[in-house]
Amino acid sequence: MKLLVALIAFSLLVLGACRPVVTNGSVREKPVTVDSILETGTAWADSVMSVMSWKEQIAQLFWLTVEEPDNASHYNRLKELVITNQPGGLLLMKMSLQKAGEVIDQMQAVCKVPLMVSIDGETGLSMRMPEVLAFPKSMTLGAIQDDSLIFRMGLEIAHQLRSAGIQVNMAPVADVNSNPHNPVIGMRSFGEDPDNVARKAVAYMKGLQDGGVMAVGKHFPGHGDTNADSHYSLPVVNHSLETLNQVDLKPFRAMINAGLWAVMTAHLEVPAIEPKKGVPTSFSKASINDLLRLDMGFKGLVITDAMNMQGAKVMGHPGRVDALALMAGNDIVEFTEDLPGAIDAVMTAVADSMMTASYIREKVRRALAFKYWLTQVHRDSIVSSENILATVNRSEVALLNRQLYDAALTVLKFDTTHLFVDDKNTAYALIGGDDVFSGQLNQAFKGTIINIPLNNADSFDAAVKRLSEFKKRVLIVADGSWGRKTAHFAQKERLNKLLNQDALVLFMSNPYYLSDWMELNTAGGVILSYQSNSHALESFIRFVSGDIGATGKLPVSVKGWGEVGAGINIR
Repeated sequence: MKLLVALIAFSLLVLGACRPVVTNGSVREKPVTVDSILETGTAWADSVMSVMSWKEQIAQLFWLTVEEPDNASHYNRLKELVITNQPGGLLLMKMSLQKAGEVIDQMQAVCKVPLMVSIDGETGLSMRMPEVLAFPKSMTLGAIQDDSLIFRMGLEIAHQLRSAGIQVNMAPVADVNSNPHNPVIGMRSFGEDPDNVARKAVAYMKGLQDGGVMAVGKHFPGHGDTNADSHYSLPVVNHSLETLNQVDLKPFRAMINAGLWAVMTAHLEVPAIEPKKGVPTSFSKASINDLLRLDMGFKGLVITDAMNMQGAKVMGHPGRVDALALMAGNDIVEFTEDLPGAIDAVMTAVADSMMTASYIREKVRRALAFKYWLTQVHRDSIVSSENILATVNRSEVALLNRQLYDAALTVLKFDTTHLFVDDKNTAYALIGGDDVFSGQLNQAFKGTIINIPLNNADSFDAAVKRLSEFKKRVLIVADGSWGRKTAHFAQKERLNKLLNQDALVLFMSNPYYLSDWMELNTAGGVILSYQSNSHALESFIRFVSGDIGATGKLPVSVKGWGEVGAGINIR
């Protein structure tokens, strides 16, 4: 152990001059490359491996999931698994920020080698910890024309995660959403234009990694054109190699060329890459070794998507599938459901010459090299539980969030001969909003706020009648899915009859839903905010009040409204 301590101290001394320092979401020094991480971490990795048992080395390739941390019996079983088997990392699911800190502290304390702690944080910590301010979804970000804002968001999310003791973010989503009916990606994608998705994914990735957090590009080789959800089945992507290269793989190539540290393999069947029927990418040597490693030149960590998903279970039972995933070329298996079984399955596979011990040790060495950088070299201070919420929700975060929503605001129609005027003759009809929205509108405008009830026909009729009495109308569609249902078509038609060139519409929903709201085109102005929340509404208020312009562009094509890139610049 003295040798181990000495090696750590020596490596820290060597790296001191090039260590990035993150303070309050800003970064100094140039980005760290995969090659430099592997080069500087190898000595530490070898020293750690020299004092590990064979089982402990194998366990470094598996990450367990923390679910229901408030369930004592469940949590104690998990903790015992960690103590007994010494896994390489954890994936945090939904919990409070304070509970996350407790879990990380307790689990790190019982591990001989520091754990890599990860989270699905596509919109930041908020995706799993709801008390944290959420950044916009990727589709909203896809409308933004200034990619430096996306970089700053990545940097801020890195600061959030590092402050909480988390080193790995399962983001960005690099899927090109070329299928409007995709049931699992949709708003999680930056859009349908491969070049725009690539730019946004690289900007987000660079922000995370410059901030000292591992970015994990997902879901390789692209989950954007599926009609099924890999959580519940094995989707098939029937793209040709030409289409894969021109569309799906383009963002991944861009991120790899920009220095991506990790890639997540998807539970997808892609016949053009893996000819054997029923084999997901996450279990395909042709996909991982031949395409990702050899053709695309990726040298970082390859991490599976969650092994509890049905798209992985098609390959067999827990434990066995984990070994198969490593045999296919993955370095890390996350959401392992049977850790002891997985370790045994790997040992059996090596004993049966299905893979070699050196093959496994090379993966362990690669994983430990990244762990060295993320847990030993990059040791920025973890904020105490008393101050953590104030730190991650500080004023700079709110300001950046506002700038992101402002920049995404997309004007699809704007008749300048009928300019918006707020006075007592203007009515603001709120469809699907809540009291928070009503309060925002009341505070901002002089006109009358009318909530349109959606669950009571008589109240709906009365509200629409009241709306008809006003000369000027602003329709705020906070629930875009309501108007897509056949049962509501008649009510929607009554609303649409009140729209004219003096009317203004704010559509606060998935842009694809607009194709079912074609009647809105009769209004003089139509503005898209992509999401239904108070931040998006504030951006609209600032726009119509003349405080900001609108420069957002459609990140996807919407039938009847415009192709990708459509949008009117209003400055």
